[in-house]
Amino acid sequence: MKNSRNHHYQNLSSAIETAVSSSSAEQSQPAVAPPAMTLSPATSSLEKPTAPVEDVAASRDPTSVTAAAVAEFVTVERRSAYGAVCKWAIANFTRVKARALWSKYFEVGGFDCRLLVYPKGDSQALPGYISVYLQIMDPRNTTSSKWDCFASYRLAIENPSDSSKSIHRDSWHRFSSKKKSHGWCDFTPSNSILDPKLGFLFNNDCILITADILILNESVSFSRDNNELQSNSVSNVVVTGSTGDVLSGKFTWKVHNFSLFKEMIKTQKIMSPVFPAGECNLRISVYQSTVNGVEYLSMCLESKDTEKTLISDRSCWCLFRMSVLNQKPGLNHMHRDSYGRFAADNKSGDNTSLGWNDYMKMVDFTGSDSGFLVDDTAVFSTSFHVIKELSSFSKNGGFLGLRIGGGSRKSDGHMGKFTWRIENFTRLKDILKKRKITGLCIKSRRFQIGNRDCRLIVYPRGQSQPPCHLSVFLEVTDSRNSSSDWSCFVSHRLSVVNQKMEEKSVTKESQNRYSKAAKDWGWREFVTLTSLFDQDSGFLLQDTVVFSAEVLILKESSIIQELIVEDVEPANAGSQLDEAGKKSSFTWKVENFLSFKEIMETRKIFSKYFQAGGCELRIGVYESFDTICIYLESDQSTGSDPEKNFWVKYRMAILNQKNHSKTVWKESSICTKTWNNSVLQFMKVSDMLESDAGFLLRDTVVFVCEILDCCPWFDFADLEVSDHSFFLT
Repeated sequence: MKNSRNHHYQNLSSAIETAVSSSSAEQSQPAVAPPAMTLSPATSSLEKPTAPVEDVAASRDPTSVTAAAVAEFVTVERRSAYGAVCKWAIANFTRVKARALWSKYFEVGGFDCRLLVYPKGDSQALPGYISVYLQIMDPRNTTSSKWDCFASYRLAIENPSDSSKSIHRDSWHRFSSKKKSHGWCDFTPSNSILDPKLGFLFNNDCILITADILILNESVSFSRDNNELQSNSVSNVVVTGSTGDVLSGKFTWKVHNFSLFKEMIKTQKIMSPVFPAGECNLRISVYQSTVNGVEYLSMCLESKDTEKTLISDRSCWCLFRMSVLNQKPGLNHMHRDSYGRFAADNKSGDNTSLGWNDYMKMVDFTGSDSGFLVDDTAVFSTSFHVIKELSSFSKNGGFLGLRIGGGSRKSDGHMGKFTWRIENFTRLKDILKKRKITGLCIKSRRFQIGNRDCRLIVYPRGQSQPPCHLSVFLEVTDSRNSSSDWSCFVSHRLSVVNQKMEEKSVTKESQNRYSKAAKDWGWREFVTLTSLFDQDSGFLLQDTVVFSAEVLILKESSIIQELIVEDVEPANAGSQLDEAGKKSSFTWKVENFLSFKEIMETRKIFSKYFQAGGCELRIGVYESFDTICIYLESDQSTGSDPEKNFWVKYRMAILNQKNHSKTVWKESSICTKTWNNSVLQFMKVSDMLESDAGFLLRDTVVFVCEILDCCPWFDFADLEVSDHSFFLT
């Protein structure tokens, strides 16, 4: 085998020497890229391929060829009509001064291919790196026409002395008239290639670049609902349409040489051309996964933006069915249903890909009698329904604006109103009923209030069986998408709008603290489906339902501190506090207090929980008979230990921000299990709101709670007394 390899490189060297010694008129020279070429931003990672934004011109520019003798030799080994290995040898590589070198064209799967190398790296490469790309062109040479093809490829710089040291990179890409080139700007450091001792250079400073290419033989068909089927059986097909006007349809993708990619899909994926769905462009991706030791065919639907200018809020909610079609008469197709909101990127938290790693077992897919893979052809399809929607958002709008008092300042974007119209609502209900899909939810686009991402969640057939009610929720998440814990207090009013008589809209209001663990609040039984779909009720007008969300978020900050108090008596025996005399202090600053004044007249606002002496505690505030009332309460949720009972001694204050000496403290205690809260009445609201009083400063009120003591509490009934505990004498 080694003698055969040496013989190959000897023949290659002889051919290169002949090419170099031939006359300049006959010499084969690589094309050189124009010096003013612009390339796309590229990652410095060696693992991620990149592509130029503007492909360099295909024509040769002999005026830019350097004086150094450069010769090339290209051979192509064909595996099949859609697979080939190209070997490109470049002589005098260490002396090349040209910025870019092109190989000759070679044909694979009906497409013209060639290789591109930047000896000193392109404009996006790290210093000292070589850039290598593959370019695929439409053989018709009509750059304005719509064409594309999917290719899996491996680019390598071979090491003739030791093939195990060859440097190779694997990738896949859908090439098109807009994206003809793909590869790596940082393929490998040049010093790892140009050092003669490393074995990459052979006769006449020659290097060998290879490309192992597989072209997908495919055909697609696409139909819109109520439109005639549009199909094309050739491989280089692009399905296009005006985004936003294709709401329902079916896309079918036939792969005619699946076995050629059978090994490739174990580590990579094959993907279809894109097709329009609402505001998005989607595509099918197929790969192989191992789940619990079993090999599965995996299939998903992906969003793919094809425009250079991204619209940040472009997205679509899509109900879809993905299928593998059985090509034998009488046998059943494989179907699976899913849904979600797609976006071009997931920065907004929406999906870029939805599907199944375990779509179906590979043995079932590839079985000779199964009918899913016939004559090396597999047929994948997806039918989809995109909701037709229109949404609007206004800050500081709606009824919430009435909550701002005359002397307050604006709430810095902490309130707003979101309106969401969904058209063709009956059609969606009928699809869900026909496919027997339960528990499906529609999520609106996101809108931002107070640096939080919000959106409406609607369950068209509710969350109970049988379906009787429409369910509506508000979701609030951290816009930073951080993994850390966060929370915010939100007052929200959700409505299903009556489009005939707005005063008959179904409206529900609540206040809740949202967090990473509790990010959506609402009502499972918001409105009955009977009244919603009643043609005379006014909720469904021209098959359109309108939802609204008026949201007010508390602008707040809090801090907990350990206070060391000198000259105090040691804590009581059994106290959970430090015996050195440490007390914990929790300060809660509310910075848009007046926005919540109306809410506090009938409801309460409350801080996040803080820890003290093994307890989870929080401050609650409300107004009663024009008096500010404050209380401390413990966490009674299922997450806390219901058997633990603590006695907590504390004192509360509304901080006087102008003169701390005028701060009034009130002291009380609670048992976290036996009596949960003790309300402290502080002052008249009118007195607190006086501009010179010092308690309200620039719409900010500061509440302070100091934990003075905390120890376990036992009821006498909890004490077990042994029969032998007492002796009479």
